[in-house]
Amino acid sequence: MFKPTWRPSPRVAHLLSMLWLAVFTVGVWARPVLGGFGHLRLSNPGDSNAFEFYLAWNVHALVNGQDPFYTHVMYAPEGLDLGNAISIPGPSLLVAPVTLLFGGTAGYNVAFLLPIVLAAVATYLLAIELGANRIGALLAGSLVVVAPYFAGHGLGHMNLMWIFGLPAIAWLVARHVNGRLRLRWLACGVAVVIAFTLASSSELFVTQIAFGLVAWAVALVIAEQRHRRPLVRAGIATVCGGIGGLVLGAPVIYASFRSGIPETAANPVRSYPADLTNLLAPTELMEFGSRTFAPLRSTWLGNGAENTAYLTVPLIVFVLCVLWVARGSRRLVALLVFGAIALVCSFGPSLTIAGKPTVDMPWLVATHLPVIEHALPVRFSSFVWMAAALLVALVWTSRQLPRLLTGVLAVLAVVLVLPNLTAMTFPVDTSVPAYFADGHWRKDIDAGDNVLVLAPGEMGPGLRWSEATGFAFNTPTGNGGGASLPEALEDPTGMALFQAQFDPTIDYDWKTNLPGFLQRTEVELVLIDAADRFWRGVMDEIYPGVGRATEGVVVYDIPELSGSASP
Repeated sequence: MFKPTWRPSPRVAHLLSMLWLAVFTVGVWARPVLGGFGHLRLSNPGDSNAFEFYLAWNVHALVNGQDPFYTHVMYAPEGLDLGNAISIPGPSLLVAPVTLLFGGTAGYNVAFLLPIVLAAVATYLLAIELGANRIGALLAGSLVVVAPYFAGHGLGHMNLMWIFGLPAIAWLVARHVNGRLRLRWLACGVAVVIAFTLASSSELFVTQIAFGLVAWAVALVIAEQRHRRPLVRAGIATVCGGIGGLVLGAPVIYASFRSGIPETAANPVRSYPADLTNLLAPTELMEFGSRTFAPLRSTWLGNGAENTAYLTVPLIVFVLCVLWVARGSRRLVALLVFGAIALVCSFGPSLTIAGKPTVDMPWLVATHLPVIEHALPVRFSSFVWMAAALLVALVWTSRQLPRLLTGVLAVLAVVLVLPNLTAMTFPVDTSVPAYFADGHWRKDIDAGDNVLVLAPGEMGPGLRWSEATGFAFNTPTGNGGGASLPEALEDPTGMALFQAQFDPTIDYDWKTNLPGFLQRTEVELVLIDAADRFWRGVMDEIYPGVGRATEGVVVYDIPELSGSASP
């Protein structure tokens, strides 16, 4: 009987495994956009509009020699300082080729999928370095692909998706401890990861450093004697790499200090803990079980994007089983300790059960520490999930539990956390009207004009339409600016427009106040989607008979009528 003699080399086998993780990621997450990658966005409406804008703006600014940390497009005519906005310069550079060639929506989709793949691959490589075989590491990587954290923050928190940094640095450290990586390359790798994380999210930068220190300390205490000296050397090299990362990320740091560091946090820490019941109960973003727990979810603090602590019953049963067999393995004990610390920290200042705070928790101390005091505890659930995934890899390899049991529990966990993309309202159609797609906007708009697009802000089409014109026009509204509200929102009508993007029926006298706002902000043109009856009604009441519909857009030319318009 013929028997195949070719077997892939270890390197090829690992590449094939990583390819599988990429394919699995596309299969789980990208299905809704495969038929229109350039005009269907993996998101729901809202924050994703601003992140797509930033992906395109950063590339546009660098290509045209402009400051990427300042945009004239939002809140014109003054513009907006982006030093403390979440403008994701790191991811923007990473996906810049896609954005340049295929547009902001394609860039966004790649920037959505890439952090999931990177986190899964980093976990896979770390599992291999910790002693797992390829199948066990693949189980770990596959679990990370479907982590509830990605379902929550995939709704629009593009900056928080880049959580691969901690497992990537842990992999570099483990390779050095195992004698397969020199210190200088460890430091270089850490520098790149730190700089990229800093340029993605200041919160992730802080929390991954904090939990990286926890992981290193746990490893140092539990490791065998022969591994402690390499761990100390790796710790020193990691610190040196971190300093190098700060040097590489100096433009981001400079822009932040130029803008001024906000003194208060936008989101209170106590409002975003991991609820104890969320460990067992899924959010509405999961494919299975969401209806059953709807009454319980209504008691939770935060929202579906932030309640990401779901571990599933199979994974909890698995971890409990591991507790019985872990005594003989220092690596299992270290992962259990790290996961437990991350879990306790994720509960925040007090243990919350079905929305009710109970006893104080250790994280209460952290709320008084500078820098990390504003981190939202529930987001540490990503570290808990990664620790559980690594446990699966090591237990599968060591057979300390029957492989059938480990495999069945891991697969059940994967199935239970599959995202419900319909509930997540994916995708968003970012197609622009023919007025923009065919270039006919050039008849009405000159470069640099200030144009009010209604509906306003990031919930409206203005940022997307400006991007479609290559940022040829500016707009007096925007996405709120980031950590601090822009000065432009001190204008009462500007603030009303900001609020109206979330609720257009707010009690505000547009007829009296909007014309003056248009004059103050030097707006010469107002554009409204032809299907938007509310804002068309507002403008038709102020400027009756002025709007002209053309190719999916209603155009109101303000300067020609300013003398006869209603006051």
